Amino acid sequence: MAQHMHISEYKAQKATLLLSCSCGWKGKATEANGELHEAVMDIECPKCDKMLLIVNLIVDPKKYFDWKASKKLD
Repeated sequence: MAQHMHISEYKAQKATLLLSCSCGWKGKATEANGELHEAVMDIECPKCDKMLLIVNLIVDPKKYFDWKASKKLD
């Protein structure tokens, strides 16, 4: 199962954050494959594409959901 982390934690640990995968790959989070979505960033194993880390990008949930609601009105 993928680890979960808030963006503030990820930023603080990004340079030294080590990940490992059941396929045998081990390395820094910055060496893995990242995919950016609206509210999260997925970090996947570069060897087998298994999801290793999910980073929550929402800093202020109220602002995010207010923004989401306004987009539905457009």
